[in-house]
Amino acid sequence: MEKYELPLVIFTVLSQTSVGMALVLTWRTFKGEIEGSRIHWLITGLVLGAASVAAVLHLAHPMYAYNALRGLPHAWLSREILGATLYGAAIGITFLAKGHKIPALLASLLGIALVAVQGMTYAAPAMMAIANGMTMLFFFLTVWVVGCAAIPLLKMNAPVPALRQGILMFIVAMIAAPLVWTSGGTIMKMTASTWLTSPLYLASLVCFIVAFILTRKNAVMPKSTLLLVLVAVLLSRLTFFGDTVSSIVNIGHLY
Repeated sequence: MEKYELPLVIFTVLSQTSVGMALVLTWRTFKGEIEGSRIHWLITGLVLGAASVAAVLHLAHPMYAYNALRGLPHAWLSREILGATLYGAAIGITFLAKGHKIPALLASLLGIALVAVQGMTYAAPAMMAIANGMTMLFFFLTVWVVGCAAIPLLKMNAPVPALRQGILMFIVAMIAAPLVWTSGGTIMKMTASTWLTSPLYLASLVCFIVAFILTRKNAVMPKSTLLLVLVAVLLSRLTFFGDTVSSIVNIGHLY
C-alpha cells in the first residue's frame, strides 16, 4: 500500500458507510418505522457506487479488474471484491423489493461479511501494529459511527445516542491503540511514535471530540456533525494506511 493512497481510503470509508446505513435501515424496517421505500436504498447503493469508483481508481489496470477474482481460493483481496459485488447486488434487490424485510436483512448480513473480509484484507502481516483484530475494530467502528451520522441523507433522524456512543468508542480506540503499541516490538513502537506525532491523527481526534460535544448538547444531530464525523474518519483512515510503519522500513539496516 502506498502512503496515503486516497482511492483506497475513500473506498473503505464509503463502503463501510453504506453498510452502516443499511444496518440502520434494516433495524428500522424490522421495527416498523419505515416501509415500502426505495429512495433510502437507492441512496445507500449510490454511496456504495461512489466507493466502487474509488476502488477501480486504486487498481493499476482498471480494465482488467475482473482478473482479481481469480485469487478467491487464497487471496483476501479477491474475496473483498466478491463481497462488495454480492453486497451491491443485495442492495439492488432490496431496492427493487421496496425495502422488504428479508432482502434488507440479507443486504445487512452481506454488508457485515464485506467489512469482516476487509478487516482481513488490510491486516497486512508486514504492518505488525495492525496485523491483528485492530484493523477490523476500526472498520466496524466506522460502520457504526459514519453509518449513524449519514442517516440524515435519507431524510430521517439520526440515532443520536448510538452515534454519540460510537464516537466515544472511536476516540477510546484511537487513544488506546498507540499506547498499547508502545509496549510491543520495534515496529509497533515506531508506529506508536508516528501516530502520536502525526498531524492527521491529532486533527482526527479533535474532530471526533468536537462531534461528541455536539451530540451531547443536541437531541437532534446538527448538520455539521456529519461533516465533522466524515472528516474525522477520513483523517483516521489516512493515519491508518499512511502512518502505520511496515517491517520493510529499515530493510538492509539495523533496527
